[in-house]
Amino acid sequence: MIKILSDNSVKICCGRQGCPVVEKIDDDHYQITDDDGNKIIVKKEELKLMGDAVTTIDGDDQLICG
Repeated sequence: MIKILSDNSVKICCGRQGCPVVEKIDDDHYQITDDDGNKIIVKKEELKLMGDAVTTIDGDDQLICG
């Protein structure tokens, strides 16, 4: 479930603990904040690839570029 928090941020929840907040900083950068307040800033293209990374790690798919 994705809940809109503001024009630039959403919370990603799956019904359990660990609902990160994703916030757009500018056109190319996003900030991800976890439940403990830890923050990382990633590029837009990196954020788009994170779902594919989970799929690859779980063995459901092969790496496309490597």
